[in-house]
Amino acid sequence: MIFFEDFIMPAASMGEQNPLPDIKNISYIHAGYQTTPKVSDDEKKYIGKGMIPTLLPYQIQDGYNRKKENRAFRAAVLENDRLRAIFLPELGGRLWSIFDKTENRELLYVNPVFQPGNLGLRNAWFSGGVEFNVGIKGHNPLTCSPLWCAVDETPHGDILRMYEYERIRGVVYSISAYLPDHSPVLYLRNKIENTTNETKHMYWWSNIAVPETKKTRVLVPADESFLCFYNADHYELDKTAIPYHDKMDVSYPGNIPGSRDFFYKIPKERYKWIATANEDGKGLLQCSTNELIGRKLFVWGMGQGGRNWNEWLSEEGSAYIEIQAGLAHTQLEHIPMPGNTTWEWTEAYTALCHDAACLHGDYTNAISEVETYLINRLGTPDKLSFPQESEVTKTRIVYQGSDWGSMEERIRGKKISKHCTFPAYDNSETREWRQLLDTNTFPAPDTNDAPKSYVTGDFWLDQLNALPEQNWYSLLHIGVIEYAKGNLESAKKAWETSVSTQKSPWALRNLAMLYKNEYHDIKKARTYLLDAFALKKDCRALCNELAALLTANGEDKLWLELYATLSPELRSTGRLRLFCAIALIHCNRLEDATKILNPDFVMSDIKEGELSVSQLWFELYRRLYAKENGLPYDPSNQEQSKQADAKYPLPKKLDFRMHE
Repeated sequence: MIFFEDFIMPAASMGEQNPLPDIKNISYIHAGYQTTPKVSDDEKKYIGKGMIPTLLPYQIQDGYNRKKENRAFRAAVLENDRLRAIFLPELGGRLWSIFDKTENRELLYVNPVFQPGNLGLRNAWFSGGVEFNVGIKGHNPLTCSPLWCAVDETPHGDILRMYEYERIRGVVYSISAYLPDHSPVLYLRNKIENTTNETKHMYWWSNIAVPETKKTRVLVPADESFLCFYNADHYELDKTAIPYHDKMDVSYPGNIPGSRDFFYKIPKERYKWIATANEDGKGLLQCSTNELIGRKLFVWGMGQGGRNWNEWLSEEGSAYIEIQAGLAHTQLEHIPMPGNTTWEWTEAYTALCHDAACLHGDYTNAISEVETYLINRLGTPDKLSFPQESEVTKTRIVYQGSDWGSMEERIRGKKISKHCTFPAYDNSETREWRQLLDTNTFPAPDTNDAPKSYVTGDFWLDQLNALPEQNWYSLLHIGVIEYAKGNLESAKKAWETSVSTQKSPWALRNLAMLYKNEYHDIKKARTYLLDAFALKKDCRALCNELAALLTANGEDKLWLELYATLSPELRSTGRLRLFCAIALIHCNRLEDATKILNPDFVMSDIKEGELSVSQLWFELYRRLYAKENGLPYDPSNQEQSKQADAKYPLPKKLDFRMHE
């Protein structure tokens, strides 16, 4: 049966969305890659293809905090006498829990809290459960957003269906869940619909978090793996035999020192599955039909930084790993999806419970035993069954997602999905765009008001250009669309005209980022950004960009002066305090910097792979050590650095290094 209830847990607030469009600000989507000679030309033919230049039209979700209070999330529950599965439709449809009643245990890693961190495409991401990532390399743009949620009735039982329109690739995706009576297996039918005439670069990974114990073992029917390392500005993809790599048995995550990905190369003729087993031979088994060829292991590693990341995203003592299933062999790939095509596949999730000695013995034998267990429990993975859409007799929509699907249907003049419906409703993000279509007018709000949303594409550009009269706001959006199209000069002209029509912090800021990130003219960027700041001192995102620019270009005293004029609320934010500490160190005000950068320092939006806090800690306290001992500060003096680090060790709670 399927029912809906509130799921209550301690949760940090998501806060407001960042009103500033991505003008080459998102470093993740611009990260490069390199491959070793072990990776063949055929294996890397799709690596790096289909990369996006901007996250537009999406806005960044970076307004979250770390103050957790009990919050009721909408939950969809599938339950029979064997299993209870909980989905959270308003959090990207996350499969949050699979509880096996027979074994009286949880099969997934269930985070006891909701705590966003800076790991997603739009910044905000949270750990736990099963996440469904579509379209673009990385965590789904909608992972912290509501999906449409419906119940489909069939003669075989009810099906939960969650779906949404993904705006960058222009596709509809859906996750359908089915739990037959008395079944120990939860079935998912996932689908991507490209109903345009264009070929789209496509991506899908089901990201499964499972508990990590000292002796957790990951089993997969492969003896070879791609191995991906994270570097400061790029990925490095290698290949290795498994289970042994560098004399380590890497089927045990507890043996792996730092963060990395293992992308298992399952032979084409083998069934597609992955499993985990703890010390007692118990864990999770996931399999799929053959469309989902990829399997992956992600580990934070056993270093202090990796352990801290686990707890940063949850609470003390938390530990998890991720096993994943995808359309490609690695996550550096986008594969071509032809126009007017639907891709779909079935996944199955069930408990693994087998002889521990066997599962922790010879690797090849353990693989064989799990595969036999799998077939006995649910049949061969290539023939997983799921009720067909043609058998649906009635559909009931339970929760709303975004209004962008209905907007897209209006633009195309037809349905964008064969099965998913997108009823239009009044929504603050789409309201002004509906006004444009309905009345051929566009609002001109107060320039102090932040934009509610952005759009991209020729259709909207034509609609705005056809307005009988332009205003500062329409020109602002014309510039955003032109930028997303790669037309830098047209974007600049639109924003300059917007400023001359009515000066706004938003157009000034966009010009600043255009000059900084695209034209590399820091002088002009500085002028525009200071002008924008003068008009909008209460915009946290704008302050962050100004602080970054000034401290990177030797204007530390100016930043400290401006920081002092900010509201107490802004001065308390971690990122702005970090820039303040940077400026203080540059000004040799070391003792003042220690009042900020100490074991109590918290920066909510520290990014995965970001080393700013640890690097600044070492610089500050090594400088302080030299000053205390009457020594010249010499960063190349390893002995001096060693002594300083011994006196002022980097606190675990400030260690976000993934490889040390």
